[in-house]
Amino acid sequence: MNNPEISIIVPVYKVERYLRQALDSIRSQTLQNWECILVDDGSPDGCGAICDEYANFDGRFVVLHQKNGGLSNARNSGMQIARAPFIVFLDSDDWAEPELYATMLRIAKETGADAVQTGFINEYIGFQRPKNLVRELTLLDRKGVVRELFHDKKLPNYMWNKLFKREVIDTPFPDGGVFEDIYAMNHWAKNINTMALTPEPMYHYRRRRGSIINSRYADNRFQFFERCLERVEMLSELEPDALTPRELNAFKWKNAVTAAKFISRYEADAEKRREVVGRISRMVNDFDSYKDSTLNLKVKMRGYLLKKHPGFFISLMRGVTKFDLQTNHRQKEQYE
Repeated sequence: MNNPEISIIVPVYKVERYLRQALDSIRSQTLQNWECILVDDGSPDGCGAICDEYANFDGRFVVLHQKNGGLSNARNSGMQIARAPFIVFLDSDDWAEPELYATMLRIAKETGADAVQTGFINEYIGFQRPKNLVRELTLLDRKGVVRELFHDKKLPNYMWNKLFKREVIDTPFPDGGVFEDIYAMNHWAKNINTMALTPEPMYHYRRRRGSIINSRYADNRFQFFERCLERVEMLSELEPDALTPRELNAFKWKNAVTAAKFISRYEADAEKRREVVGRISRMVNDFDSYKDSTLNLKVKMRGYLLKKHPGFFISLMRGVTKFDLQTNHRQKEQYE
């Protein structure tokens, strides 16, 4: 296509068993005028050959082969050559309903929105869980976008269920970082004057186990916490009236507790666990009191322990995990 309406950017790495389903779902789109940029991020399996196969068969697929640089680097490479006025992202182990991109584009044109979000479907082994996120088509002004990004319910940070006008994307993904979607939304929000949320679940998100316990887990989760604090600094300045001081305080405490909780549960190195949770514990001393927030009682109690007794906080979180049968069962339902 000389003038595609949408550029679909697909980073590809070690997903040989799932890649064809993703690419077939793109070829099955009712919207015909698209380009799909497949970024083979140095994948060591047969992904590169599959990408070339689809590009040879359908000229709307464009393939970039590059050394492994990670998800952010692959997305940035794709964006550098994208030609369409609208950009979407698809993870290479997921797939899209045939109407997804036609629906997104129609809503963007009808509403004049700078960004569009759809619902999605969590795909487990043997069953699905749809997430509509909103009940009906909802338009948010920039203050509403900021507010919903803080609440993280109607407007989660995921890139893959969103369409953006090219002008919105003025900051690349952080090269070599993690939680890149939070970083991007922190920066792109200033360029979104109107965002449309539609409830239809048209993106299939494959739930995969991954390697949750690794040597960098604590550092990665700490970076998640830093992204959240960055959000408070950037978005509260962008739209000062979007949230009250008590709500902002609750956001900081909630994400401190969440980061410390997951580090306590899943960081294998006990010394690293203590060091990073201790670092978070010292940081919350600079927050306003957890009592002066909109947190529920459970999070307030955990906030107290994190601040006053980080060692006991770690022990408690690890003890809860051992008896969390629901979480263990959910792990078994996820794909490899």
